[in-house]
Amino acid sequence: MKATNFIQKQKKKVITAVTALNVAALSVTQAFAAAPTGVDTGAYSGLIDIVFWVATIAIAAGGGIPSLIKLVQGQADEDPRGRNAGIAGLVITGAVIGAAAAVKTLLF
Repeated sequence: MKATNFIQKQKKKVITAVTALNVAALSVTQAFAAAPTGVDTGAYSGLIDIVFWVATIAIAAGGGIPSLIKLVQGQADEDPRGRNAGIAGLVITGAVIGAAAAVKTLLF
């Protein structure tokens, strides 16, 4: 059992490192990439904006709504743990939305 947990922890660390390296590589590639002169990238920029709006709405709906429900239920039941879990969920959802905005700004 311990060996399995150790292997899973190592896999998570490797996946995190590879993800960070991919983001760094994409950032460097994007920083030095430019559209050739005379090429209109307006449609591409519009598509990227739409994709990020959809992603932001999905993140807000997937994380914010359940957290808000947990918060209200915890408050109604006078359960501080439930209320605090709802608050924490809303904070995490906000942080993820902020991270998505940062990724859009950095990469696109």
